Amino acid sequence: MEFQFRKGITGLPLAKCDLECEAFGDWLSHDLGTDRAKIKDLLEIVEQLLNKRLAHYELSGKEYYLTFEDDEVLLSLNNNQTTVDEFAEDYDPDESTGCGLIDFKHLLEQWAIFTRGG
Repeated sequence: MEFQFRKGITGLPLAKCDLECEAFGDWLSHDLGTDRAKIKDLLEIVEQLLNKRLAHYELSGKEYYLTFEDDEVLLSLNNNQTTVDEFAEDYDPDESTGCGLIDFKHLLEQWAIFTRGG
């Protein structure tokens, strides 16, 4: 998965992921944000999933719902709204976006570094 991070005009971090996984960028930017405790907890859950100490996990956020199963992460909208209007035009709320658990871990680790400022 390709991604990039930047600061928005408000100074808050924004994530943009490649087309197949663009919902993950919106999730990082608006659901997860800079909540370091939540990021740390989620990284620990990912480790448990990778080490097979946990088989399944679900996380409901402000706008998105994550399902972790086997080695895959599925992301769906909680409600049929998105934060960014331009994103809403291209996104089908009835579909889930997915990626591998390893890719998700890498994305989350890089987001943690970026939001820490280092």
